[in-house]
Amino acid sequence: MTDASMVLSRDEAIGTSLGVLVLEDEAIVALDLQFILEDMGLAVIGPYPSVASGFAAMAGRKPDVAILDVQLTDGEVYDLADALHAANVPIIFHSGHADPGALARRYPGARICPKPSSPLEIERAVRAVIS
Repeated sequence: MTDASMVLSRDEAIGTSLGVLVLEDEAIVALDLQFILEDMGLAVIGPYPSVASGFAAMAGRKPDVAILDVQLTDGEVYDLADALHAANVPIIFHSGHADPGALARRYPGARICPKPSSPLEIERAVRAVIS
């Protein structure tokens, strides 16, 4: 599924210990995000399939960035997104069930990567929010 010519090279890896919280309830998509982030040299927190597990993860470590699907196993992600936004954690929404305009109004500065997104689109969004 990943086209090697579209992914940034390993030489361009961030190579930091920045933690990225991933909330995604589709296992294959979650694994794909995990691999993309690890290839960038980032520490993946998760992936988690539910809002509840995302809140539990935040209790252990405040993430540096969050990638959130909107529809999770226990409902919509907005309560967690509100908490992340209040904590000044950059958010990337990765969803096929979201209104980009509504997300932009509610979460100024958030990035939106509609599903499906290529690895390059995910990498560019992450690099944009951490720069």
